[in-house]
Amino acid sequence: MAASRREWRHQGILIMDQFEYVMVLVSIIVALAIAHLLTAIADSIHRLRGNGERLKLDAVYVLWASYVLIYLVTFWWWEFKFQETVVDWSLGLYLFVVSYAAMLFMLATILVPHRMQGVMNSYDYFMRGRKWFFGTLILLIGIDWVDSFLKSYEWGMQPALLIQYGVQLSTYIVGMLSERRSIQLGAAFVAFASQLVYVFQGMSLLGSW
Repeated sequence: MAASRREWRHQGILIMDQFEYVMVLVSIIVALAIAHLLTAIADSIHRLRGNGERLKLDAVYVLWASYVLIYLVTFWWWEFKFQETVVDWSLGLYLFVVSYAAMLFMLATILVPHRMQGVMNSYDYFMRGRKWFFGTLILLIGIDWVDSFLKSYEWGMQPALLIQYGVQLSTYIVGMLSERRSIQLGAAFVAFASQLVYVFQGMSLLGSW
């Protein structure tokens, strides 16, 4: 069957393999989450320019929104690892990956409401819902670790990944418990910076890891 697929591809006939088939729905969910964030950003820019209700954007909120946006983009990139580690997709694995994408969509909607409706002061809005936001992020650490082990044991035990989990968990707990803006800003900055370091340290050409 694999040989037949290669022959069809060589002849210019596009055949969707299991990974591509599974990632269609995952890609749609991730794209919807990204579109949700980008639409909110666009509406925020319009309001900052004086169109519509006044909006006060805070650095804490902007950092976490940027963090979630990068998370969505890199999640889709990292899932390509499954193409080289999974030969046959089970229904359970399929539902797990789709559920992971759905949780990321929920994370985006918890942080950013549709078109920033009802948000006048972004920091106040963030603080009111921070326990939901950080609680979801803590849950996603566990989901992501399972996702990594499903790719391979070595992938799930990468020292850089474990360090990243430690930094993430610490900042999430601090963010959930603290009400001081200075601490919230520090937690957001540390999480955002560590994410950038991990992404650019670990990313390479697609499929070359």
